[in-house]
Amino acid sequence: MNDDPTKFPTRDDGRETADIAWRSVSYLTAGLLFYGGLGWLIGRKFGHQQVFMAIGLILGISLALYLTYARVSAMDTHMERNTTTNDRRTTQ
Repeated sequence: MNDDPTKFPTRDDGRETADIAWRSVSYLTAGLLFYGGLGWLIGRKFGHQQVFMAIGLILGISLALYLTYARVSAMDTHMERNTTTNDRRTTQ
């Protein structure tokens, strides 16, 4: 098992897909709650509560989707790089 949380999971680890799925759900939930709540607080202070809350929710979901996309893209790139290196080592 990989003890270093900063390293990407390997292909041998069967939990890779579940980790990505749960991370995506947590990003979406946190983005909606944080930015929706922030929009609600700003709207409550300055008026137009529904408008600011809607802006906060849209911003939260957009940032969460971006974070999920960036993380999955980085993981795919990292795995492709490792696969090609490992394939070269075994064929030589």
